[in-house]
Amino acid sequence: MSARKTLLLVCDVQERFRSAIYGFDAITSMICKMVKAAHILEIPTLITEQNPKALGATVSEITNIVDNGPSSLNLGIHPKTRFSMVTDDTRKLLQEGEYDNYIVAGIESHVCVLQTALDLLKFPSSPNVYVLADAVSSCNKQEIPVALRRIERAGGVVTTTESLLFQLLGDAIDPKFKAIAGLIKEEKGNTAEALSVILGSEGGTETFRYESDIARLRSLVIHSIYSHKEVFLRELLSNANDALEKLRLTALTDRSVMSAGEGNVTIEVNIDEDSAGKTGQIIIRDTGIGMSKDELTKNLGTIARSGTSEFLKKAEEGKGVDGNLIGQFGLGFYSCFLVSPTARVSSLPPATSSNPNPTQYTFVSSATGDSFEVFPDPRGNTLGRGTEIVLTIEEDQGEFLSVNKLKELIEKHSTFSTTFPIYIKERKTTKVPIPAPQSPTADGDDDEFNDDLDSDEQTPKEDEFETVVDEKWVRVNDKAPIWMREPKEVSDEEYTEFYKAVSKDQTAETLGWSHFKGDTGSGVSFRAIMYIPAQLPKDFWQRITSGINNVRLMVKRVFITDDLGEEFMPRWLSFLKVTVDADDLPLNVSRETLQNHRFLSQLQRILVRKALDLFTRIAADEPKKFEEISKLYGNALRIGLLESQKDKIKLAKLLRFESTRTNYTSLEEYVANRKEGQKQIYYIAGVGEVAKDLARSPFVEKLLARGYEVLLLNLPSDEPMMASLDNFMGMTTHDVSKKGLKYGDEDEHEAEKKELEAQKVAFKPLTDWLKKDLAGQISDVVLTNRLVTSPCTIVVDSMGWSANMQRIMAAQQDAQDDPMFQMMKNLPKVLEINPKSPLIEGLLERVLDLPGGEDDEEEGGLRESEEEEELKQTVRVLFDTTLVRSGFSVADPTTYFELVESLLRRSLGVSLSAKPQINIRPSPPQAVGPVDESDTGADDPNSMLVEDMLQGAGEWKDWRQMKAEMEHDEL
Repeated sequence: MSARKTLLLVCDVQERFRSAIYGFDAITSMICKMVKAAHILEIPTLITEQNPKALGATVSEITNIVDNGPSSLNLGIHPKTRFSMVTDDTRKLLQEGEYDNYIVAGIESHVCVLQTALDLLKFPSSPNVYVLADAVSSCNKQEIPVALRRIERAGGVVTTTESLLFQLLGDAIDPKFKAIAGLIKEEKGNTAEALSVILGSEGGTETFRYESDIARLRSLVIHSIYSHKEVFLRELLSNANDALEKLRLTALTDRSVMSAGEGNVTIEVNIDEDSAGKTGQIIIRDTGIGMSKDELTKNLGTIARSGTSEFLKKAEEGKGVDGNLIGQFGLGFYSCFLVSPTARVSSLPPATSSNPNPTQYTFVSSATGDSFEVFPDPRGNTLGRGTEIVLTIEEDQGEFLSVNKLKELIEKHSTFSTTFPIYIKERKTTKVPIPAPQSPTADGDDDEFNDDLDSDEQTPKEDEFETVVDEKWVRVNDKAPIWMREPKEVSDEEYTEFYKAVSKDQTAETLGWSHFKGDTGSGVSFRAIMYIPAQLPKDFWQRITSGINNVRLMVKRVFITDDLGEEFMPRWLSFLKVTVDADDLPLNVSRETLQNHRFLSQLQRILVRKALDLFTRIAADEPKKFEEISKLYGNALRIGLLESQKDKIKLAKLLRFESTRTNYTSLEEYVANRKEGQKQIYYIAGVGEVAKDLARSPFVEKLLARGYEVLLLNLPSDEPMMASLDNFMGMTTHDVSKKGLKYGDEDEHEAEKKELEAQKVAFKPLTDWLKKDLAGQISDVVLTNRLVTSPCTIVVDSMGWSANMQRIMAAQQDAQDDPMFQMMKNLPKVLEINPKSPLIEGLLERVLDLPGGEDDEEEGGLRESEEEEELKQTVRVLFDTTLVRSGFSVADPTTYFELVESLLRRSLGVSLSAKPQINIRPSPPQAVGPVDESDTGADDPNSMLVEDMLQGAGEWKDWRQMKAEMEHDEL
């Protein structure tokens, strides 16, 4: 390398940055050394600044050397952009010099130095670009190695000042060698200091090799154990909480460990601006107990325990693994390699009486390497106390550089994982106009003063803006884990606010909650809060599932999962919002899938019991609020009674119904209001029907007339639920549309019994005739005393399907192809007739008047009389109408309506064979050719019809005239 055609570029080493840049003094010293060498080697120097007010702010240590050197080597100070020293002004100067080599030094290595090197490498002359690693720095030390690696990948050379100078000298016969060698010897200490600040490579670095099992274990963590990369933040925050808890416990006996301040966790995101925000760093710091050199090595590097090989074999084969392996193997830290190729951990234990001056050490490891390094932190004791983890985020994991994304992950996994505050740094970037320079004071030449006033510099240009970055720390876990407090210490407002946080909806409301703690009996204690939402999604009943996303399981305030499986919580309680925090719980390595453990089955039973207790308490203490719960979740509780036989009595007491007595009652109230001798709970069901319509059913006529209460059920689950309940507080449930209705006082009224027996004898001709005529459609015809005004009704056997149940089952998918459905649907029904109904009495008389015996035999066969045929049609109409009124469907609606029409014709004296006058105009012939699309203004057919009617109004005939013309001989 020759010094000829070489240029030294110095970037933005301004006094105002002295306190903000890592190793500013050491870097400045190295640049001064390089400038002195450049003078000896006759290498020109160009200084750039980004200064909105005026150039000339570079530190005096550098400018004094440049100004006192040969003027031919001083290319002056030039303005730069924030991103590069290569501007339109300097580009022309650089290219005119036809330099083969560029030496770059200065600050803002992650932005300006990096971009300058990249711009120089793009010059058509393909120059060599040398970046002095010991003469560059930045406000964030961790960004410097990243920038230097990018420069090397782009074709630049990263070297040190000493190494570069020896390359420039060539050999010892060079007359300048002695001067340069003396300069190198004089500044030897500065080189070491600068490199230690920049590269973190200080004497005392120790390299350790991972054991083979640990390397395998680390690979397993990265590639197999965790299914979601986002858990890295949860694990690192959990570790931070452990460190803070250890500090708190240590402070109980040694308060001096808190001398560096109270405990907290901070998260900071640093973006590589030259990457358009696609790469950067995440820095997580805690002020916990910290680690010494040996603890760093032991806790992060040699985590092996007995049984590691056995665990690895099982884990790699996909077999089950027992025990709390996270705690046993300390795998949480290695989750950071899910998102970062490297991890840099610096830690400082607190000062104690035994170790009053602790040293801050740094642990460095890569995701794929087989070794790690531990060395004294070249920055010194910057943490005060605690641990700092620096993760390098590449472009493929760029989503985690979003502060909003990290806040979302903290809210999901770690909002309540620690009682210590978690802060995240938010940055807001704004552009503000640069103020115009003030007018000079008129203190001499008036013309000069006026010239300044007329200058364009007096008015700022539209594009003269500077970027201002506002930074602030925001606490993200400001909602305390209220379940850890005693219920009497938590106000209703706090419960309500916590529910809003759980629901992630600031407008969410709750109808009640239960805050409790317990022990499962298997040695695992827990605390929990259960909420009843005041609203449900509109499609809840269409997508009802069991337990998913409604039970949040935590262990020691660290979120574990909200997916405990479809069988964990019964679907009828899936609307509850539950947070459970266990004191301890065996997990598998990933913390994402729970092992099979008794705790889960025991917890499920406890949660169901607590939910029932919560409903019961609200029903007793807040009946108005429970009325809202009943309207919203009554159907769910009914499903619960069907699915939970063990709890069906508790659930039955929580159900509320409409009845013929009141619009809101319970089964307990029903039993309390029962009549003397009543042993049945009467109900009638009709899905979707209004209660008042159910109350008009013929099935409840006698019950209402006698003053009995009947439950009016109109939900899909009502009828199967009542059938499943069967017995409540000594009373059986009974569907009044089925056989077996009993009042309980039948034995006490002999007169009524005798009257019914006499009626059975008197009406036997009618019942026999009806059985014969309706054979195949009914199984029996009986007289009943359940009807008051209705002539008859259709009932089913106590084990058969009611009309309501038939409709429910018919709505099921593929019901028509189900043989069981067809069998139950077609089971014969019982026709119950009311002997006191005038219509039934009339039918009896018509049956008795029918001709019978041998008189009816003519020409060798039986001939039905016209009277009997007419009676049969009347009975069929009556039967089909009774089917409809009893809730069933008519088998053949068309035939039914034809029979109704026949009866209407007879009642009006219209002939059964009379037909309407038909004059139908045929359709036009088939059209030929394409449709005329332009004919879009066709007249409205309705208006044409009205017009035709009006035109023919004068020809309309009187009805009597039309009837006379239509008369036939049979009329």
